[in-house]
Amino acid sequence: MKMRKLFLLMLIVIFGLSLILGCGGAKKAGGTIIGKVNDTFHGGGVEGAEVKLTSNGSELTTTTDSSGNFTFSGLSPEIYTIMVTKDGFFDNKVEAKVKKGKETKVDIGMIVAFGGT
Repeated sequence: MKMRKLFLLMLIVIFGLSLILGCGGAKKAGGTIIGKVNDTFHGGGVEGAEVKLTSNGSELTTTTDSSGNFTFSGLSPEIYTIMVTKDGFFDNKVEAKVKKGKETKVDIGMIVAFGGT
């Protein structure tokens, strides 16, 4: 009888711990912005463009990869301003709304500046 009570107590403890630890895993992580910077007239991604993400005084910066892609992750839910710059192109600025645990996709077109490449 003692072994049975001990076994039941262990099951209750294990079940309780799994519920507590499982709830922690259910929390959604911060949001993510996944984007691509495209050459509006020539097509294709713009490699090496500087992408600045700003909101409420904070700023994050990254550079586009060889296909023009960029990612910002672990973001708080709010509206962000994205400024893209690259020599030979006009700057472009857009806004993106991030939701908790969600991906926000953003495509940003860049126009070649006069005399640019």
